[in-house]
Amino acid sequence: MGFPGKVTFVTGPEKHCGKTSYMNRAAELARRAMGQSCGPGPVPGPALLSIGYDGEARDFLSGLSKPSVPVCKGDIIVTTERFARPCMPEILEVLPGSTALGRLCIARVGRPSAVALLGPEGNSLVAWAVELIRKEKLSTAIFVDGAINRITQAAMIPDSAFVYVLRVDPSNLKKSLDRMQRIYTLAKLPLYTPELAENAFFANGALSMDSATRLPAKAKTVVIDDFTKLFLDAAELRSFLRERRLFVKRQIGFDGFVVIQRGIAKKAVLDMLEPEAAKLVTFNPYDEDDAA
Repeated sequence: MGFPGKVTFVTGPEKHCGKTSYMNRAAELARRAMGQSCGPGPVPGPALLSIGYDGEARDFLSGLSKPSVPVCKGDIIVTTERFARPCMPEILEVLPGSTALGRLCIARVGRPSAVALLGPEGNSLVAWAVELIRKEKLSTAIFVDGAINRITQAAMIPDSAFVYVLRVDPSNLKKSLDRMQRIYTLAKLPLYTPELAENAFFANGALSMDSATRLPAKAKTVVIDDFTKLFLDAAELRSFLRERRLFVKRQIGFDGFVVIQRGIAKKAVLDMLEPEAAKLVTFNPYDEDDAA
């Protein structure tokens, strides 16, 4: 996964599935690629954003311990002015509106530290912050730590991609594999062109099981805006694709799966996936061999 020069959304199916840990590791690898160290040098680093609240010592709702977000001098962060204080920030821009925990800002890190990231909830403000970072050339590697299953943000940013992080153990193996196969199928949906999809039916808005049953019987080829508009689970999607072809007007970049396995061998996970999907799996991001 080449991080510099792109926007990477880190998503996952549930809380505590490893999204923040993966973003921290990815940011570390991006710093190496960008020639930055955590020393006093002025080399720009990655930009780190969150959807909502991340990097606090304990989960705001459950009280469980959470990984902090380490930052280096030259990194760009989006958080509140108060949460940015430990890193001696240079405030570059203030985001429109405010939160209950203070105003959101884009800041340049002044010294190595650990911070809590607090970001906008709405897709439009996420896009606004990312585009400003790009326009002002503040960083070439942008990471967005997404909320649970919030792949919709990636659809808002041109040329962005997402990774899907999940924990897999014997108790959730089937559910995890279904999730992975569904994401792989959606990410690989073909792009609509008139030549490929003659007499296509264009679905307006979301396509759920309820709306899918109301499609005309002759609509054997269906086009949706992008796969975030599809609300079918793995079994429903397989059933739908047995009867109809599905195309998208806009594809969303997919950089693969990050699997943190517990009590199960890597080979067991890979053997249960389609060969092409298995090629997109990276395991523990702190494993040097896998990270490479």
